[in-house]
Amino acid sequence: MPQDRATAEELLAGVERFLRNDVLPQLQGASIYKCRVAANMLSIVQRELAQGPAADKAELEGLQKLLARESDNEDIQASLDDLNAEFCAKIRSGELDNQREAVIAHTRRTLIDKVGIANPRYTGLPG
Repeated sequence: MPQDRATAEELLAGVERFLRNDVLPQLQGASIYKCRVAANMLSIVQRELAQGPAADKAELEGLQKLLARESDNEDIQASLDDLNAEFCAKIRSGELDNQREAVIAHTRRTLIDKVGIANPRYTGLPG
């Protein structure tokens, strides 16, 4: 819970800008790569905070629809873990073969959300 200004997102953005604009130009060799990795990690965390809850909710709703059941757990991450394990088991067993198009559509949507958070500049994303 944010106390006052600055928010977590603003703090992360500030550190990222500092690394990219102030620190990176002064570095040499392998440190350049390490600094870019650190700045990129901060960008991922920012996108995860901004987009992650909606992506998780969409994934959960898609799994619940495909599996025709509600989650037993109030913790969304635990629910996703449980439902994804069941989803994978049903795909392996062939139980979802009659829902092939829905399975593909759900998987595609989920992957687009995840890649959009990890690397929104990935050229394979629909745009």
